Formats: sequence, C-alpha cells, structure tokens
Amino acid sequence: MLLNNKVEFCYECEEFPCENLKHIDKRCQTFFRMSLIDNLNSHIEDKTVETKKLSNPKYEVFTDIASKFRFNLSASNGEIIAASEAYETKQNVLRGIEAVQNSCDAEIQDLTIDQEAEEVIDVCEEPGPGVSDTVLELSSLPSSVNSDSTVTFKGRLMLDESGEGVGCVKVDIFDRDPSFLRDDLLAFGGTEVDGTFAIDWIAKQTDFWDESVEIYARFAGTQNYRSSKSEIYTMRVL
Repeated sequence: MLLNNKVEFCYECEEFPCENLKHIDKRCQTFFRMSLIDNLNSHIEDKTVETKKLSNPKYEVFTDIASKFRFNLSASNGEIIAASEAYETKQNVLRGIEAVQNSCDAEIQDLTIDQEAEEVIDVCEEPGPGVSDTVLELSSLPSSVNSDSTVTFKGRLMLDESGEGVGCVKVDIFDRDPSFLRDDLLAFGGTEVDGTFAIDWIAKQTDFWDESVEIYARFAGTQNYRSSKSEIYTMRVL
C-alpha cells in the first residue's frame, strides 16, 4: 500500500507489519541489534500522571527539575537513544513525539562536512552575478566489487549551456534508499578547476536488506550554480 501511495507511513497500513517489512526487520536486528517494527510501534508512557508502566520500546514523557516537559525514546533493550529539548506544555511535548515519528525520511546534515568543504570553496573565486544551470556526470561503475576494496567515483560538473567545468565546489556521493528511508552519504570531495572529481570510497554494504548499492552523485548548488544530480548506477558489494 505504501508503494501504491495509499498510505504515507508503514504503520498506517492495515497489513502492518507485512511480510516484506518483517523480512527487513529481521535483517535490521541482525545488522544493528534493533527492531524497525518496534520503533514504529513504540508506545508513549506518561510519567507525569499515574499510569501503567509500559514495556520497551517506548517514549517516556516526564518533567525535569525546572518543571519543563521532556521525552526520551528507549530502544527494546531499555537504552535511551533519543532525548528531547524542554517543552512548556504537555501538548507540545506530544507534538514533538509525533514529529519524530513522522520524520523517518529526514536527511542528515553533517556540519563537520560543511566546515571542511568551506575550506575548499573559500580559496576559489565565485563567478559573476546570475545563477547558472549545471550538469553532473558520474562515470559508469563496475557491476560488483569486493567489500573493503577502494572504489573511485569519477565524473565532471559543468555548466549546462557552455559545458565549461565548475571548479572548487563540493560533490556528494549517495546510496539511494527506498522512499521511507533517507539516502546514505557514502563519500564527498571537491571538483578540480576543470570540474572533474575523483572521490574514493571503501566499499561496504549499506543496506541490511540486500547487497546492492544504488549510487549517484549530487551537487547541492551555490548562490551562483543550481543543484544537479547524476544518473544512478547499481553495484553489488560482495
């Protein structure tokens, strides 16, 4: 039903958990020692009132020393894997829980990567006024590689109209995941003056449900260049 756009989230489906999700959950527990189904099925335990103690996994709502409302998310083993900020009201803390439950497709913004990339961008002069369209090409990849081997992603970022290379900007390499999961950032690097790039990655399986990685390059764009994305290549990690 998720693939047919009849529901937005797996837990809304009348067949939840389906056989496909159970298969994914089994691999998730094997690889990461956590249950995807348990996380989607987590209950809320309100410690601010007299209520029955719930088993893990669960969201725990409580008040801190300043009488502010907070919540913790506990995994199946009881370990706290997420802690919230302070909220003024219980209604707001429940809304915070709902926001977390609805954000399974959120992307990761790694500020440490942005800081390193800025060091490269700062030494390059920006072009004149205006915003230009770009094209990002990723060279073809082998159909399979061995785990722990080095894969070099090569390609070129260029202006759409003239074909001139776009240099000294950051290019990210991603593994595409299903719509309900965020794409995995595999590696990143900068373009040379002519727009070419060569980015190394130590091959490993990133998805617990299969051996394949669906790889594409992405340029996030700047104030002078519009973002662009390459075509996708499928590669098995053995």
